[in-house]
Formats: sequence, C-alpha cells, structure tokens
Amino acid sequence: MTDKPKQLRGVAVRDHLVDTAARLFYENGTHAVGVDEVVRRSGMAKASLYRWFPSKDDLILAVLQRRDDDFWQRWDAQAAAHPGDPRAELEAQLAWIEELATRDGYRGCAFVNTAAEFDAGKVDIRRRCLQHERELGRRLHELTQRLDVADSALLADQLHVAIVGAFAVGGIYPSGGPAARLRQLAHRLMAVYPESAARG
Repeated sequence: MTDKPKQLRGVAVRDHLVDTAARLFYENGTHAVGVDEVVRRSGMAKASLYRWFPSKDDLILAVLQRRDDDFWQRWDAQAAAHPGDPRAELEAQLAWIEELATRDGYRGCAFVNTAAEFDAGKVDIRRRCLQHERELGRRLHELTQRLDVADSALLADQLHVAIVGAFAVGGIYPSGGPAARLRQLAHRLMAVYPESAARG
C-alpha cells in the first residue's frame, strides 16, 4: 500500500521519507524494513530517497533525530509550563511519560529498540541512541538538583532507571501494565530523600 502523497518538493520530500521510515522502523524493526519498502510506502522515487539519504544508516540516523526532537519538544513544553517549580515540573514530566508508555500500541523506546538491533560495529547508530539516554540523564540531574534534596544525583539515576523500565514494560503489555505505576514509584523514591541540610 502506498501513501500517495501530494506533490512534494525540497525538504518536504525528506520529511515525508523520514515520517514513513519512522513509522515502519518502529512497527517492524529497522532490520526488517528495507529502503525499497520505505520507497514503496512513501510513494516517492528511490532516487529521491538516495538524494537525501545515501545509505540506510543515514536514514536511520535521521529517524532517530526526529524522535529525539519530538521527545525533547514535549519535555520542554512541560518545563515551560512550570517555571520555578521543579516538583510540579517533575510530576508533569512523569505524567506524559507514563501516558506514552501505557498507550495502546506502544512498542517501547525507539532508542533502546534500535540500539538492541545493532552490535558495536554500528558506532554512529549506537552512539546516537546513547546520546538520547545521556540527555535524559542530564535533564533529570538538573531537575533533581533544583528539588534541593539530599543526594539528588542518586535520585536522578533512580528516576532514569524507573523511566526506562516503564518504557520497556510498556512495550510488552498491550496497554497499561506496570508502567502505569511510574509516578507512584517516583513518589516513593522521592519520599526517601529528605530536604538538604542547607534548607534546614
């Protein structure tokens, strides 16, 4: 089945190819989907694909970049909605992440899924997946520091593990499942950490 897009030109061609590949890779895995299938489903000419993406790896990296941009756009929107209130921001971040991990048809974190498909020989792809996880860790560390609790770095790492775990189990259950308890787990973790002595 071909999507048969309207006449596209320039960067719109690239965007459509990335959108199509992102959907196919996520639903079936990157190894299972060849460039011919992306071309067929996108309705674009193969020459158009290779004009923008000389190799399949280039297309995979573009898909990962798109997913990265989308993820952090949602994160930034929540941060902007709760300026100066790190607890409210963390609650909001966990809420949309929990909703994402428990929605119907969720298949897990695209970065973890992609990294699992490639060995160490695919350095660029695995590095790109690792960059996403490191950015999540960095943002969690920055956010927990603003909570002004003792050992905020450990709390950030524990929240990181909880989030990745929610994504993992969320990709297995048809909907809901243990990922629906992400915020509850986070609240229990946060209750362990008293306010820092500086505030006492």
